[in-house]
Amino acid sequence: MLAMEWLLAPSTSIRAAEQGLPADPLGAYAVGRLGVLGDCPPDNVVAAAYFWEPGYMRGMVERGRAVTDPADGARTYAKICQEWGEATLSDFDGYEPLGKLVEKVVANASPYGAPTFVGWREQELPKAGPGRTFQLCQTMRELRFGRHTVAVQALGMSPLEAILSGPTGDWNAKFFGWPEPFPSTDHLSEVRDEIESLTDKLHAQDIAILSDQERSDLRNLAKAARVHAADKSSGQRPDEMVN
Repeated sequence: MLAMEWLLAPSTSIRAAEQGLPADPLGAYAVGRLGVLGDCPPDNVVAAAYFWEPGYMRGMVERGRAVTDPADGARTYAKICQEWGEATLSDFDGYEPLGKLVEKVVANASPYGAPTFVGWREQELPKAGPGRTFQLCQTMRELRFGRHTVAVQALGMSPLEAILSGPTGDWNAKFFGWPEPFPSTDHLSEVRDEIESLTDKLHAQDIAILSDQERSDLRNLAKAARVHAADKSSGQRPDEMVN
């Protein structure tokens, strides 16, 4: 959750357009966050992004690539990610120990089933500072995302069913480009619980590199950083967040 807000923030779209990415936020997203997948077939992006309606995502990819090469888009998004970290965590005392713990997980995690994580892990990091910590947190978010998509597929739930059975339901399905009417997922509540449990089990293997104390520290620091970043970003305009 710490590394989610920046992807949807208006300041990210503004900054992306300033740096030559599409003014269309979804096109920029497809060639920015997902640009780490490289100049692959669009269906590779559809597969890696997983929860978006396939035709909708292909359109996003096409609009993004018409303006920016994926590699350039990825570098731009990584820079925006770093800037967000600098703006929100620069006065958070725990950013350095948080970064060290997250980097330990990121460096040792298996690449299987997590293509966006692998792409983000390959992006250049700043040598030090809150921007480095935040980019590492974004990379770790992609890691858990990969584990979650594996869990959804393993338990036989479709991408649309996974969205509809989640906490944001119909709203999120519309945002991800799925057309109405939506099917009922009332019968999938137990499967949804199993998916969350399997996601945790898969991700626990990534965290196993840490000692018990390190895991406790990571949890506490991440929670504190999330509160700090939310408080910092809520009081600023988008243009202030990118300066």
